[in-house]
Amino acid sequence: MENKEKRSLTLAPEIREKNSEDESSKIVGYAVKWGQRSNTIGYYYKFEERFEKGAFFDAINGDVIAAWNHDWNEILGRSTSGTLLLEEDDIGLRYEITMPLWADKYVETVQRGDVSGSSFTFIPEVEEWDETNEVALRTIKKAKLYEVSPVVFPAYPQSEAGVRSMEDVFETFQRSRNPSNDDIAKKIDLMRKKLSLSEKL
Repeated sequence: MENKEKRSLTLAPEIREKNSEDESSKIVGYAVKWGQRSNTIGYYYKFEERFEKGAFFDAINGDVIAAWNHDWNEILGRSTSGTLLLEEDDIGLRYEITMPLWADKYVETVQRGDVSGSSFTFIPEVEEWDETNEVALRTIKKAKLYEVSPVVFPAYPQSEAGVRSMEDVFETFQRSRNPSNDDIAKKIDLMRKKLSLSEKL
């Protein structure tokens, strides 16, 4: 089963003003900024992450949804219906959501500045790791995109559940380099036990 990953960007979306009363409001923002390093991710395995320009070149032509705060009961737009437009420009992955009438309350929330960022869900398809420095750097070169969302509290996953997910990312990388290394497996098992213990405290 494919493991989806979720990331956020602290860059508040904006409202595109309507030209007429018959026109729908639009939320415009960036889900990704090219080359921008993330905060340090992980607990035992620490790494930083960035996205290379072109990472979503193929994905933006697929079926992607826009949801409010990742709530799939609150669908704001969808690429296949034309209510979500996705574009890679020189800055990053830009999105434009044509808002449904029932979501006017969210338009007001964005206008007031209550929404401070965007988030997106993806699966990496091509990635590159650089371990020359103390903190490894993961570069996503190609990824499949599932969702973009305006979010109230954008943050990289540092909760216990998020940490566990990030440990899996680094574990997969380590195993790909050393598939028969028993020492890695023992270290991973030990770290998982420590993480489980910390969750109970």
